[in-house]
Amino acid sequence: MKTILLFGAGKSATVLIDYLLDNAVIENWKVMVVDANLELAQSKTAHSQKATAVSFDILDATERGKYIRQADIVISLLPPTLHIEVARDCVKYHRNLLTASYVDDDIKKLEAEIAGNKLLENY
Repeated sequence: MKTILLFGAGKSATVLIDYLLDNAVIENWKVMVVDANLELAQSKTAHSQKATAVSFDILDATERGKYIRQADIVISLLPPTLHIEVARDCVKYHRNLLTASYVDDDIKKLEAEIAGNKLLENY
């Protein structure tokens, strides 16, 4: 079973969450949705046995790392300024990261580590 970790359950995440949950049984995925608002994450995942809603402060490196280590792939739909926190942990724990944002200067600084961890070669 593959674990997909999604940060962000806001309006822009709704279609993606629905897609992931619609396909979770067929693809054998476990989907974890993290949002600062636990009720919001729960409302988006409650109809699926393949989903878990989680809430914690995204700036809490210990909690963030705990969940990233459990994931096979990480998706961040957080505000762009928070992607770097997730990206650093994904590099640290050798996890691929998908975002809908551009690559900013902070992310570019991780390029050597990303290449060294062969994170781009899997996809």
